[in-house]
Amino acid sequence: MRYPLAGRDMLAALTTGSGLATGAIGLTKAIAKRAPGVLALPLAVGGGLMWLGRNLGDAYLELEDNGVRVKLGVLFDEKIALSDISRVRETKWHFLGGLGVRSNLQDMVAVVTKTGPVAELSLWRPLRLPVIPHIYYVRAQRLLVSPEDLEGFIADLRGRLKS
Repeated sequence: MRYPLAGRDMLAALTTGSGLATGAIGLTKAIAKRAPGVLALPLAVGGGLMWLGRNLGDAYLELEDNGVRVKLGVLFDEKIALSDISRVRETKWHFLGGLGVRSNLQDMVAVVTKTGPVAELSLWRPLRLPVIPHIYYVRAQRLLVSPEDLEGFIADLRGRLKS
């Protein structure tokens, strides 16, 4: 069963908009200083954010026979075995935590596309999960996710964990 992540379109729009704003600010500063070299960094950052926003791609949770696949475009794509999940519960994600792939850099990774109520998957053992793909990983005991149908996802996952 597939559960789309809530707010994924807003996250893509925010990322693209941030890229446009960064590029525009860089262009304005370069024109004001008459220094085209100043333009390179904001355009590179802005272009990267625009590319990321446009290519965020699929964002969903998929409950499979033996695990849960968590995908947030090119940023996160991992499968967690059902045997690694000890429990699932509802918790809150605050705006100050940010959106996207986040971590406390100790024992938690969050793949969140909205604030408010989210699902927390507690794990039996720490799993190596990416915060920045192929660069930085955290040994996570908890994974937070934000499905559109939070109650349905939690009920479905709890049913699979009991069987």
